[in-house]
Amino acid sequence: MMLKDDFYSIVAIECNETKIHATIKIEADHVIFAGHFPGNPVTPGVVEMELVKELVSECLKKKIKLTKMSNCKFLAILNPLHSSLVRINIDIIENYEDRIRISGQILDDHTVFMKISAEYINV
Repeated sequence: MMLKDDFYSIVAIECNETKIHATIKIEADHVIFAGHFPGNPVTPGVVEMELVKELVSECLKKKIKLTKMSNCKFLAILNPLHSSLVRINIDIIENYEDRIRISGQILDDHTVFMKISAEYINV
């Protein structure tokens, strides 16, 4: 995992073959925020996409890589000074031998930060 236990830590996680529900804590003092942006940290969209991928990989116990992004909308800025604890909810739509399709979102109690529909393959 590229970001786990460095950029974020898992506070709670529940997963099965069709759903993943996780609460994570984002480290507001992580080096990523030094350049994105000092004094007003903004979680980069590519990092939000990686968070989803890492949780899918961890729950399914498979190394995966993104092959198709059907939809990805960044609906609000994820600033860890305002929202350090976020939830990631993922529906696993398909999980065949070498292909996984998901739909998910990153949110807190008041805001949906990102919605994603993506396809991954085992590596």
